[in-house]
Amino acid sequence: MSHREEFRAYMKAANRTSGTNDGRHLTEAQIIAYCRNEMSEAEHQSAETHLVWCEQCIALFRSVRDFLEPTRDDEQEITTAETAEAWRSLWPEIQGKKTVEFPRAREKQFLSRATLPLAAGLALSLLALGWQTWRLLSERRSRQQSQQVAMVLENKQRELEQRLSQVEQNGRVQLQQERDQRLAAEEERDRLQDHLSQQNSQEVPVFTARLSSERGAGDDVRVRFSGATRAARLKLLISKPYEFPEYAVELADESGRIVMKTSGLRPSGDDGALSLRINRVRTGRYKLRLFGGKERKPLGEYGVSVSA
Repeated sequence: MSHREEFRAYMKAANRTSGTNDGRHLTEAQIIAYCRNEMSEAEHQSAETHLVWCEQCIALFRSVRDFLEPTRDDEQEITTAETAEAWRSLWPEIQGKKTVEFPRAREKQFLSRATLPLAAGLALSLLALGWQTWRLLSERRSRQQSQQVAMVLENKQRELEQRLSQVEQNGRVQLQQERDQRLAAEEERDRLQDHLSQQNSQEVPVFTARLSSERGAGDDVRVRFSGATRAARLKLLISKPYEFPEYAVELADESGRIVMKTSGLRPSGDDGALSLRINRVRTGRYKLRLFGGKERKPLGEYGVSVSA
């Protein structure tokens, strides 16, 4: 469907909504009155609205406008001087044809009788010429008004078509933006679901150990990694968990090399347990060092046994 057809359909829908069309077309008399600007403002507005969308009436409007012969570029207005000049050239011919010499008495009576029809004919000629001049001027003004109205209608049609095109373009852009946002949201949802499923598939084992100064060498904290487990969680219970606002932990191997370091651990729950995550390391014995506060006060060193 072309833009003009879409515009027609739009105007028909708008006209049905506003209730300005009762299904009838404009008559020739209404079209002529519209072209000559002889309608009231309400009638003129109604006719103009009807002409915008009705193909049949706009064709009749163009025929009436063409019948009134639009003014040519080389055509000039009839001036008062040209009218006076035409009368001066016509008057001698009328006098030359109608002037007769009559004898006395009886001839004078005949002259009077012959002059009456001549005067009546001359008066009728004057009236006819004046009416013809007025009609030409009126038709010329009507043609000019019709051309102005046609230009206004064409401008309105172009504006409406441009507005419809802009609305369609904005709608396409907004629809594309919404589609892109929806696709981005779906991708983010899928990513989160994959991440959650991976976390659920790899369950992290939890080991609980109570740290105290009375622990012996055989009381190591035991951590066991099984299968494809990549990490474990230690839940450490200490005697005075709320003595410091935060704690730090280091894990060192038998050679003293630190393999893991964690800080900012805060006690939680009723038992004030410290929870930390240990990534999978080699099997063997390790030393877990506990520090309190930001100043890292040493609180103890405990054995950890890791097996797989």
